[in-house]
Amino acid sequence: MKKILKYSIYLILFLIVAFGLYYKFWFLRLPDRHIVASDKVFLAPANGRVASVSKWNKESLLITKKKFGLISVWTADVDTEGTMISIVMDVTNVHYQRTPLAAKLIGKKYTKGSFNNAVANDNDYGIRFENEHNEMLFETPTGMRYKLIQIAGLVARRIEDYVTPGTEYKQGDVIGLIKLGSQVTVILPTGIEPNVKVGDITTDGITVIGKVK
Repeated sequence: MKKILKYSIYLILFLIVAFGLYYKFWFLRLPDRHIVASDKVFLAPANGRVASVSKWNKESLLITKKKFGLISVWTADVDTEGTMISIVMDVTNVHYQRTPLAAKLIGKKYTKGSFNNAVANDNDYGIRFENEHNEMLFETPTGMRYKLIQIAGLVARRIEDYVTPGTEYKQGDVIGLIKLGSQVTVILPTGIEPNVKVGDITTDGITVIGKVK
């Protein structure tokens, strides 16, 4: 009995150490990306699967269901119409976020909320609007605005950003981290043609998710 107990303790310690090493060296990995900078394309801010690509405008938002009312708030300071692209991350993905296009951060807002499963949702936008989230509003040198929203999930209960309002960021700069998987939504303005579809796998700083018309 003592021998079994002894081996059980060793096994538990081994699993704890193995998980710690996995978390530090694999889950929190930050691989180098060869960023090909261009003001004509939006690069993927996250590594994951495209959950939705949705067109929006002020009129369509007025007739959406009540629970989608938050979209109006998210898009109001970006443009009058555009595209929303949501990327879902699982535990195998890189969990750092990057700037999709060179721009200055002109505002950010952190909102507390729920921690529901970011993958399983019941709306066409593929977004967990009720979950805790962090909005980052950017403006390019030409005056074009876009927004990046980090959204917490079932397990991901820690959202971090490394940005400061008034600071200029280059395309592909690391600007945040969501721990243990969730989703990132990009709100693009009019004049940007989506370059991905639902189900596509994106690589942060590499995949072109939109092109400037």
